[in-house]
Amino acid sequence: MGRREPLTEQEKERICQAKLEGKTLEEAAAEVGCSVSCARKWWRRGRDEGLKGLRDRPRGPVRRGALSRFDPRVAEAALSFKRRHPRWGPDRVLVALRTDPKLQGLRLPSRSRLALFFQERCPECVAKRKPRPPRHPPPPRVTGVHEVWQLDIQEGIHLADGTIASICNIRDPVGAAMIASRAFAVQTANHWRKLRWTEARQTLREGFTEWQTLPDGVLTDNELSLVGSPTDPFPSLLTLWLVGLGVRPLRIRPHRPTDQAHVERNHRTLSNFAMDKEGLSNLDALQQSLDRERSLHNRLFPSRAGDCNGRPPLEAHPELLRPRRPYQPEWELALFDMQRVYDYLATFTFQRKVSTAGQVSLGSQVYYVGRAWAGHTLSVRFDPQQREWVFHAEIEAGEREIARRPPKNLDVETLTGLNPDDFTLTTPVQLTLPCFVA
Repeated sequence: MGRREPLTEQEKERICQAKLEGKTLEEAAAEVGCSVSCARKWWRRGRDEGLKGLRDRPRGPVRRGALSRFDPRVAEAALSFKRRHPRWGPDRVLVALRTDPKLQGLRLPSRSRLALFFQERCPECVAKRKPRPPRHPPPPRVTGVHEVWQLDIQEGIHLADGTIASICNIRDPVGAAMIASRAFAVQTANHWRKLRWTEARQTLREGFTEWQTLPDGVLTDNELSLVGSPTDPFPSLLTLWLVGLGVRPLRIRPHRPTDQAHVERNHRTLSNFAMDKEGLSNLDALQQSLDRERSLHNRLFPSRAGDCNGRPPLEAHPELLRPRRPYQPEWELALFDMQRVYDYLATFTFQRKVSTAGQVSLGSQVYYVGRAWAGHTLSVRFDPQQREWVFHAEIEAGEREIARRPPKNLDVETLTGLNPDDFTLTTPVQLTLPCFVA
């Protein structure tokens, strides 16, 4: 009779006890539910070695260390080199062992065995392996003009009058058109600053206005002012503005500038054309030069980008002049929908730790939830119907709602920079569907 589970020590002792009582091996095996051969093995071991022989023994060869089969002098030298030079890896230590005259003629270990040896004997000298970052999918493939615009910032341009400028460039990768370029003065008392999200919004709005269209999406890098903090999933205000307009916010993979190679190349092309001595004299001259060269590039410059085949972008892609999703500045408030923003925020769950003052920070705003929850980590979600932040705490019985708070600085005027009272539509607007449903 076979059994899958190994016998316990009590069952092994019962086999020996049954034999001492005069029972046969068949009877002893039947009592504990094992085969006769199994009962015979444990009876003989108990008879010859006593109770100590009934304990489980480790299987396989006894482990003696990664370098146990090498000359002890090799292990001592390897350990000495590693402790004196903690930054040396196995390959460098092997070089030292090969050139050590005391070890000439001795067999040396492989690099993998040395690495295992260092883990065993001096783990404090081994560099901690960083976990691999998660893999991010590449941006979606673009097939039509005004489907996705690429936005990037060219920083730290020193002008002759002492101004430091940054240029926000936007390019259509399919049509090879320079959509917009806007120079901003960014010098500070000490050095220069990063571009603000409102300045990126201004440049995008200029592109919307000039081409009379909204794109389906805008692709940016992971700049803090454009997409928010890399350690916090809370979206930036620029992201929420785009969402409100029905424009899909996209970002490149971390450390992969080639995901938006078109606008990166755009920087160099525009620099070669516009940044001559006259263009670099002051900010106004730089902007005039950018506007002139961008217009010439789109209308007359024989482009080798994409499928232009040496033709100017507007000649190769006349569809650039046909709006994909019509836009006029006076229509923006009609096109902008806060409900899209609320629905988008509802897709997130944020983790926030309550301060000793009973507050949590969310989107650069502070919300009070009560001192009783100080030190607790809360889950925060947005209720798109009630338009409130909902704070949940984890308790023994499960998740419990502890507070609801209206959002701060999350309104049409904050996101668009436009006062609804200042705009009145004089003609009806045909609203287009957004490119995504949040």
